This record gives sequence, C-alpha cells and structure tokens, in this order.
Amino acid sequence: MAIPIINPTTSVLGFTANTYAAYQAATTGASVTTWACPNLPPGLSISSTTGLISGAPTLPGVYNCLLSATNSDGTGTLAITFGIDDPGFVADIGIEVNIDLITGAVTFPTSSDGKLHGKNGDYLPLLIALQKNGVSLDLPVTLISIGIKEYEADAIVELNAGGAFTKVGAYENTRYRILFYLDPSKLAGPLSDYEGDALIGGAAAPAGTDPSQVVTQLAMPTEIRIQLTQTDTGLTPALIDRSTQIFPLIVERNVATAS
Repeated sequence: MAIPIINPTTSVLGFTANTYAAYQAATTGASVTTWACPNLPPGLSISSTTGLISGAPTLPGVYNCLLSATNSDGTGTLAITFGIDDPGFVADIGIEVNIDLITGAVTFPTSSDGKLHGKNGDYLPLLIALQKNGVSLDLPVTLISIGIKEYEADAIVELNAGGAFTKVGAYENTRYRILFYLDPSKLAGPLSDYEGDALIGGAAAPAGTDPSQVVTQLAMPTEIRIQLTQTDTGLTPALIDRSTQIFPLIVERNVATAS
C-alpha cells in the first residue's frame, strides 16, 4: 500500500448558494480509510468513508479548504477552493428597474409599456439595477429615494420611507429592493397639480358608467436619486448623489372617492 494521491481533477469548485451540489473526491491507486475536509462552506459536509462532499451551501463567498485522504501509510492532501455564488434575485417578487449610470435613463424590462402603474395606497416593490454598458454593478449604495416632482421649485415628494433599501444578489446579479408606497396623503398635492392633464380611464367614460369603475389616470414626472459612498476616503464629499432622468409614473385613482 502507498500514501493516497488525490486526483487533481480541479482546484476550484463553483456552486450556487441554496442549491444542492456534490463533488466526489477520488484517489489514484491506493485505497483510503478516512476522508476529511475541514472548513467547508456552511451547508456542505464530507463523508469520511466515501469522500463525497455534498449539501446546499448557505453563504456566498470564497473558501480555501484542504482535502485529505488517509490510510495506514499516511495522508495525501489537495488544496481546493470553493466559490459559492449568490443565487441572485427572484424576478417575480417585484418590478425590475434598470438605471443607466452614464445617461441616467430609467427602463422597466418587465413592464410592457415601459411605465409603472399603480393606484392610491399601493405598495410597489421595485428591484433596481445600477448599470454601466448594460452590466449591473455592486456599488456602495447608502440611499435610494424615489419621488414625484412637484411643479413648485422642483420639489420632490418622496414615496419610499427614508430612502430605505435592501440589497438582493451580488456582483452582476445585484439589485436594490425598495418599497414604493403610493401614500394617498402625500399624493394629494401632485394629483391636484396634474389633474388637468388627466383622462378618465384612459379615454372618455361612456354615459351611465358605474362611478366605482371610473378612474382618473395621471402621468406624473418621477425621479430616482441614488447616494453612493466615496471609496477614496481622501475625497470630498464623502457621499455622492446621482439623480436619474425624469420618467412618467401612471397613477390611477377612483374619482368617486376623496383619495
């Protein structure tokens, strides 16, 4: 018998978080009595008798591990790096929004007409990607604010609480999730500002239409502001504000109600 030599089939294993994965370790020639691989990514484990590494890794990251195979003559080792990717974002939990950081243009890849639609009191979950040349970036974002522009002196009515957001995904799958609340009390001003431009239900309502089915449809100019942390601490200011181009938000309200 001889010391086991682990087959160097790979030195880097790429798995995805929360997805089952398996890797079968093997040796050339000599038999193995015990396998070990300490410091595996959370969620993965190794069979000490078969050398099968399996499970669903739970935490994205890069993990450097030392796989070992032991028999009565000694121990052979192989350094293996596990790269655990973030699973990305779930597309159906919100409305996808892409922001071009060069032009400030806003697009909605999951909206058939390129607009957001909502009515008073709605929460719109938005999944915002910050992109350059069509590639999403993972940036040091500290605030994302979305609001309606008023007529008066470019005032903004903010519609997500304090610019709060959560990051979903990582690297080129990064999106920032916000809840855009169409707060009736905050929309009262903008609704009155843009009432004159409204169409009823998108067109004139026929005579005798049930009032509960009649809505006022308003296209209000909307803006998203992003605040980023300077990566170079020697620069002033420490935070950078960026604003998007203005885009239309379609809001409908029932004209039979006060809201």
